[in-house]
Amino acid sequence: MHKPIKYVEKGLSVAANGAWFFYDRFNAFSQRPSFTPNWSDKPLLKSHEKVKPPLGWPRETDSLCPTCVREARQDILDGKKDYKILLNEKVGEIKAQIVERDGKILMVKECPVHGVFEDVMAIDTEFFKHLEESFPGSDIRAHNDAKLHNHGSSTIKYGRGSVLTIDLTNRCNMMCDPCFMDANQVGFVHELSWDDIKTLLDNAISIKPKRQMSVQFSGGEPTISPYFLDAVRYARKVGYNSVQAATNGIEFAKSYDFARAAADAGLRYAYLQFDGIGNAA
Repeated sequence: MHKPIKYVEKGLSVAANGAWFFYDRFNAFSQRPSFTPNWSDKPLLKSHEKVKPPLGWPRETDSLCPTCVREARQDILDGKKDYKILLNEKVGEIKAQIVERDGKILMVKECPVHGVFEDVMAIDTEFFKHLEESFPGSDIRAHNDAKLHNHGSSTIKYGRGSVLTIDLTNRCNMMCDPCFMDANQVGFVHELSWDDIKTLLDNAISIKPKRQMSVQFSGGEPTISPYFLDAVRYARKVGYNSVQAATNGIEFAKSYDFARAAADAGLRYAYLQFDGIGNAA
């Protein structure tokens, strides 16, 4: 038997959805000007002004051939191609189909050079549908950020962002399979210098509208960067409200003094990862 609180929660959810429906309709006809916050040069969009990409399934979307991307990256590292091909050409871009099959949501795509790729996007179709229906629509159009966000066809078009992620290093003190960054597995070390880190933090905090209120240091394993504590301390100094680390926690577990130093420098969150082999885990 369901607990009474479940019925209360359901009732509140229905009431909130109904109230929002009427407010949204009223807001669409309201002639009041949109609010312009002091961190932006443009007004925030009203709910009826926001746009959404095509959602649901089956549908077609844009994607990348993973093999084309790896080959282009290697050619750039080897000096065979200039990195500007990423700005001026649509390297690896292909169309993909979002489909449902056997109770799962899949992305199916075919590269004319490397063949067919299939990726599982969700194992729960109802939850995936809920996530898409919860999308509120695009934020204000990006502006004043051409200096930072010139990424060719991948350039950010909408929104402010909320968390700036900086990969301090691609080194790691573990060898996990899979790893979302392929740490220790790409054949080279990429590690930001102190000047690189300061430039990224300074540039991002100076843009209006302010895109990043928080910064998350990632990797690889960010805590093994020689500049980790300095980066945390500097981020707080220049005005980021929250400083976080996506970490396996090993360095903190090894040394209480290091963990204490990170907290004293201004680290607010440590994002740890716990993996399981199924939904029950």
